[in-house]
Amino acid sequence: MITRMENTTRIQTGIRLDASLYEKLKRNAKKERRSLNNYITRILENAVETDIPKLDPSSFEIDDDLKQLGGLIGSVSDEQIQQDPRLKSILAL
Repeated sequence: MITRMENTTRIQTGIRLDASLYEKLKRNAKKERRSLNNYITRILENAVETDIPKLDPSSFEIDDDLKQLGGLIGSVSDEQIQQDPRLKSILAL
């Protein structure tokens, strides 16, 4: 099943879990007052986010060459810039 909510496409999937893991996940979700689906989704999102570099603009200086390159890239929508931390650090100066 595919549903569309808040400009995101969601798919329904089934996974196999060890029964004890499933129970632990349910308990933890209940402690945080979240649905099991929301709790697992947040865990997976956090795991995937580690693959995206966290750029702190204050930790580096963007030189003129990089600024010029940003200008050559062309028209990039604000939405694209906000979704990509690399674009955000280069173009949202």
